[in-house]
Amino acid sequence: MHVRLSDKDKNKAETQRDASNRLIKELDQKTKSKQAEINRRLQDRITTVAYWKQRLNTEHAAICQEITNLSMSKKKTQQALASTELPTEVSHNCLKNRENREAIDLVQDLVDDELINELNMLSEVQKLLATRIGDSDQRLKNLNDCKSKLEYDIRDKEECLRLDEHCYKLNNGSAGLQQVAQPTLYDGHTTTVDKHESFSQDNLEKSEIARVMSCLQRELNDFSINKSNDELQKQSELVGSMFRLRLKELTTAKTNLDGQLEKTNQEISCVEDSLHQLREALRSKDGPMKVATTRFAVRSKRPNVEQTRDYVHGGLLSEINDISGSQEALKQQIASAEETLHRLLKNKERLQQDIEIKKKSIQIDEQQCLRLRKTLSWRGLTNGHWVVEHYHIRRKV
Repeated sequence: MHVRLSDKDKNKAETQRDASNRLIKELDQKTKSKQAEINRRLQDRITTVAYWKQRLNTEHAAICQEITNLSMSKKKTQQALASTELPTEVSHNCLKNRENREAIDLVQDLVDDELINELNMLSEVQKLLATRIGDSDQRLKNLNDCKSKLEYDIRDKEECLRLDEHCYKLNNGSAGLQQVAQPTLYDGHTTTVDKHESFSQDNLEKSEIARVMSCLQRELNDFSINKSNDELQKQSELVGSMFRLRLKELTTAKTNLDGQLEKTNQEISCVEDSLHQLREALRSKDGPMKVATTRFAVRSKRPNVEQTRDYVHGGLLSEINDISGSQEALKQQIASAEETLHRLLKNKERLQQDIEIKKKSIQIDEQQCLRLRKTLSWRGLTNGHWVVEHYHIRRKV
């Protein structure tokens, strides 16, 4: 009986031992399989995170380059805006100088009209470029915001990679292993894989959109600068043409006035010569008149019947009347010549005044205005500055 019980226990022990061995082997295999699966998943996760990190790094480099490009475009636009200050001052000075013209020349002519148009155009360009600069600042702010988000995301990815790579390298024989409390399957700080990827995708898309908008802003900046540059250059050339046309008109008018003055001077000289001859002729009548009147007076003293109206008496009266008439005619002619000379002298004075007015207008337009505009070497807005050679503009305080 004891032998049968012993065999039964022995068989039971063997069965239990076999079951235990199978359980140990099965659980060991399950643990190793699970650990291998986790290693594979870690490797996949590392690959996925590295992929997103690489995309983020690429986008980060692109947005950094775009920030540099837009900053350069903004600086170019600022230089273009600054370059409008000097031509604005030149145009103001030209208008101010032309206010010193006198009399009939002090009019708002085509030159003034085009200078005013130039100032209005410069003012519009300044407003436009200032707007472009403000828009560029907003684009730069958006770019920097996206850049910061990318950097935060990249740092998180780098930390995630560091931790996952550390976990991937751990094995059962690694040092520093410790038992931790059973973790919950999910806690409040975890997110889903889809949310994780959509977060980075949103950052990438926002950054790409910001870059596209920045690129459009750069193109808009360049277009505004080039278009404004072309319009201002054409207007500057038009103002120059109006100045040259006005100078030609003034020079022609002055030449005509000089010709009239020369003719007037010649006529004055002729009238003065005529007056001299008339006065000499008048003086030449004094002698004959004195002789005739003296003879008449002496013969009037003849005695008694000798006081006759003979041929001599009649001849002396006729001679005196003729000489007196000649003197009166000469006096009238002298008065008329003197009046003519007075008018000619007045005309000469007016001509000289008109010539001085024209000379002053020519000096203002040619020396003070056109010369200044010529020394203002055109380099336009695209080069961001103007150059003035051998001339300094006095700025009014």
